[in-house]
Amino acid sequence: MRTHSTIKPCGKSLLVILAVAGLTACGKNSAAQAQPYLKKAGWTSVCLGPLVLDWPDRVDVAQGEMLHHSGYGFDGMQGAATTAQRVNRMDIQETPTATLKNLRSIKGAAMFKNISEPLMRLSQDDPKRVEFLKHARDVDLNDPGAYATRSYGNYDIGYLDAADHRIRLFEGGLPGDRPEKSYTDADLQSFYKHLRTEVYKARAPQDLPAEPGVCTPFGFFRQGNGAPIMDYSIEIPVRSLKYPSLVFFMHVRPADKAAPADVRDLPDPNHVSKEDIKALKGMEPLMLLQNLANMKQTIGPEPIGFAGQAGRFFAREYIHKGVLDASGDGPGAAYEMQADVLGVQGKPDMPAITLKMAAMLPDPYPYPPPTKERIFGMTKTVPYVPVRPAIKGVKTPPFEEGQAYFKQVLASVRPLPALVGAKQEVIKPSQSGEASSTTPASPSPAATEAKR
Repeated sequence: MRTHSTIKPCGKSLLVILAVAGLTACGKNSAAQAQPYLKKAGWTSVCLGPLVLDWPDRVDVAQGEMLHHSGYGFDGMQGAATTAQRVNRMDIQETPTATLKNLRSIKGAAMFKNISEPLMRLSQDDPKRVEFLKHARDVDLNDPGAYATRSYGNYDIGYLDAADHRIRLFEGGLPGDRPEKSYTDADLQSFYKHLRTEVYKARAPQDLPAEPGVCTPFGFFRQGNGAPIMDYSIEIPVRSLKYPSLVFFMHVRPADKAAPADVRDLPDPNHVSKEDIKALKGMEPLMLLQNLANMKQTIGPEPIGFAGQAGRFFAREYIHKGVLDASGDGPGAAYEMQADVLGVQGKPDMPAITLKMAAMLPDPYPYPPPTKERIFGMTKTVPYVPVRPAIKGVKTPPFEEGQAYFKQVLASVRPLPALVGAKQEVIKPSQSGEASSTTPASPSPAATEAKR
């Protein structure tokens, strides 16, 4: 049954403040009856985690910055970024197209973090310095397009991938099955070779793997035969350039044993009690109360099924003027929608999923004129700096249109066919990292599923 209310005690900050423990949770769940799905003409399939999703037109998948271990976001889109991806013991970052010069710069940051900075805390005659340098150093990988540094059992690896000219950065720990001081350069060299040949490979977002595994935005981790189910956290912003201001935030991870047993047991983000407010600390209660005044309407949580599981859907619309304030303040989004499923323990084709869509408000356009400000006793002309030039002049779609679009994307969420034994189309790697529409030579996974 649909729940609809106006000016309920809820706020945009509540999704951040209260949902950390609840909305990102995952746990046991009974699978819902999967509805037949037929891919829409002109829509593009993208693999994220062990899942496939569809968006209309050209798809823009967020990428990492040209920095040492940044998150993922869009150029010119403040407020649309997430952390690095994680698979097992590795944090991974995939940058935009790059050069060896970029790689050398990133290597310098890695060496400073792992070697130079710790050494700065030790004097030249400190015995700990000699011991430290036995286990922390730059490691030769016999690859001019790669680097590695290690600090005991921990490592940083970076390489320029010839497949798409993106830099891949890996940070983590070696297996951890023996004392950290026993690891050698040879261990890291062997790990790098195994990583490049057996574990991870580059791919464009729309290139759908024909084998079980986990997709990062621009790569794929193979699930080896007989290997334990991978632990991972894939969290990435995605948008269709048909609706550039409607940004999806996809978070997929295995089911969590500590999560609620039923999706209905998750905290209700659209109804806030006095106890909820009292539990907040610092400025959080004031932020929440401020956001209450911006609420126009809320929907749900209401039951919904997607990805073969029982889930929930909720939405909230904010009072706004159609654009960000000139100062960049205000609600930031016209409306937000979210759907969650908890996942099923031991089933890689039924992970926990949070799919959120934020209708980003653009900057005022045409941009406001420069202002004159007193800076250190001098009057200076300060130009207006846009927060989201990537959606300059874009009008945010109405709430009802956004809701219909969100549910179309939601209906497309399905496991990689390789995980459920279906025949998988194989798409040749793209020449660029951008997702684009493809015409499969064989029946698509969606068509295969629709025939079941």
